[in-house]
Amino acid sequence: MGARKKTGIETPLVTERLPGRTIHHDGREMLYFSGTSYLGISQLPAFKELIKEGIDRIGTHFGGSRLSNVKIDIFERAEEKLALLCGAESALLLSSGSFAGYVLTQEVPAESRIFVAPGTHSALWKNFHPPADMPRSLWEEQTLEQLREYRGKAIVLSNTIDPLFCKKIDMGWLKKAAEPERITVVADDSHGIGVMGPSGAGSFASWSGSLAGKTLFMGSLGKGMGIPAGYVLGDSNTIEKLRATRIFGGSSPPNPAFLYAWTKGRSLYKKQLQKLRSNISLLHRLIKTDDHFHHLDHFPVFHCKDPDKDRDLLQKQIVISAFNYPGPNDPKITRVVLNSLHREEDIEELVEAIGIP
Repeated sequence: MGARKKTGIETPLVTERLPGRTIHHDGREMLYFSGTSYLGISQLPAFKELIKEGIDRIGTHFGGSRLSNVKIDIFERAEEKLALLCGAESALLLSSGSFAGYVLTQEVPAESRIFVAPGTHSALWKNFHPPADMPRSLWEEQTLEQLREYRGKAIVLSNTIDPLFCKKIDMGWLKKAAEPERITVVADDSHGIGVMGPSGAGSFASWSGSLAGKTLFMGSLGKGMGIPAGYVLGDSNTIEKLRATRIFGGSSPPNPAFLYAWTKGRSLYKKQLQKLRSNISLLHRLIKTDDHFHHLDHFPVFHCKDPDKDRDLLQKQIVISAFNYPGPNDPKITRVVLNSLHREEDIEELVEAIGIP
């Protein structure tokens, strides 16, 4: 069964249930190497049971303000655990990653100059200006020159990982700026948290420890962590200021049952992360060379050098990630995405289908 074309865009595969290691479509079950549920939490039976337990103990949803005179303790308990996991002084949980970015960037001092790195997610830059449309190395060079001339407060917005082309992002070059302690780095670690770093802690500790200025992280917990929520990490003073804002007070918090499941399911996350890293190592060993992919150590995404590889694999009942990004008229980005639910034989079948000897 091949993918059909419609106005130059690949027709999506419609399914009634969330994919896991496989996807069900048109009466067929196919191997699935796509999505962002890196730890396979969305289809993990043991985690579903914890969500059910959370619903029974807490309820389905809290639609009130967290600044009201009635407080549900799971939110603070989950924030404490998240801050401890990531090595941050404090954490704030919100309804989504996009909303976390909105809340955080609304509190940027008006006198600050904003620098937006190429590829930065719109959750960070939509209140300012689009990211620079140039190679990142050139942007870093130009930004450093501007920071040498401009001596006021500066804020640099960036992702921690390029999840599309599988590139690591390093901000060490900011140390070369004059008075680097005046520079605040605000980073989106949506694709790193739960997957990268010690115990899936993401990159907050390593970034904050290596940069001279303030470091603030935000992102979605809906990818590797599998939780419909957003978060902000940073120093206690900044987090308390965000907690006291009207924007935060007027919003509803994340689903408490999922937070309960996360706080109770740390051993599940540890097991799933070990399995994911084992799967990544296996694919690294099997592909042997870089002829077919761009890839990053310990990251479960492999960018295909052949953008039409998805069509070949679909004929062999294997679905990988392929879509035009950031818009329908932009080039197609094709990737293989591993998750913790994949078995060794799934990965071996993928490698054989790609034609790697």
